[in-house]
Amino acid sequence: MRATIFLIFLMIIVFLISPPLPQVGSIGFSTVGLLQGQFWTLVTSMFVHVDLLHLAVNMFFLYIFGSALEFEIKARKTLVIFFIAGVLTLVLGIPFYSPDTHIVGSSIAISALAGAALLIVKIDKPASPLVLYAPIGLVAIIYVIFNVFMLIFDRSGGVAWPSHIIGFVIGVNFGLMWRKRI
Repeated sequence: MRATIFLIFLMIIVFLISPPLPQVGSIGFSTVGLLQGQFWTLVTSMFVHVDLLHLAVNMFFLYIFGSALEFEIKARKTLVIFFIAGVLTLVLGIPFYSPDTHIVGSSIAISALAGAALLIVKIDKPASPLVLYAPIGLVAIIYVIFNVFMLIFDRSGGVAWPSHIIGFVIGVNFGLMWRKRI
């Protein structure tokens, strides 16, 4: 669980030192920023969280899906999914948001870990005591169903639900590519 714990630690540090949310323009992802050459936001935005609850929920799911994947495919591939899927999700999500909307949070990359875990982690492997030892596949399915439900019914506009779904689909593709053949 080296990579998962490292990511969690890094996100907590970034949360403690990052500027207040209205000032995330230089580290949060937006289409306008990308077009102005702020390419680093494709990565930095995944480490910025709105508040402590946002961070806590994301770290909970990062621990569940990241540690399960890391056990199966090791740290390097888990990190590849996290970063490549996170960047792809931001780019593919551009049509769903206003160009000046800032996207922040690791949930886009964590959604990809959930999608990959659905196909890579053994079906009977329990996720974690944090989710009462439910099978990881069931946790991933509930996770994506919740995100689809919120995409359809949440009208608050504060969460990047389309990007969560995009991330999950990208993760499923990594899962198809890297799952062990029987």
